Amino acid sequence: MTAVLSIETTPSAEAVADGSASAVAGFVGELVFDVLAGRRALHEVREHLMPQVAGLLFTTRLHAAQSPDYRLRSVHACLVTDCAVEACMIVGTHYRVRALVLRLEQDSGHWVCTLLSLV
Repeated sequence: MTAVLSIETTPSAEAVADGSASAVAGFVGELVFDVLAGRRALHEVREHLMPQVAGLLFTTRLHAAQSPDYRLRSVHACLVTDCAVEACMIVGTHYRVRALVLRLEQDSGHWVCTLLSLV
């Protein structure tokens, strides 16, 4: 499933059960991408991150991503269990493209990024 999303609310477990793994990945992934791009502070999204992922975001920045043209292009997500989503987000401009690979798991009623890789 591929979609370019602008998510305004946190998706619920029911939304993922109904097939919107892309909505969950789009919401949490966009928060992660905003931190990488320097558009959002890490403390604003910490509730959606495992400590290891927060540490990675703290030490990693995409300086080129600060350009307004550098944005989320697409979300590819798959529901792997009732409480886990694996996703690949394509970010970039018309000239440079990167991928963010995420694993999201439901923890105490909200979605948390447990694994992040920048390709």
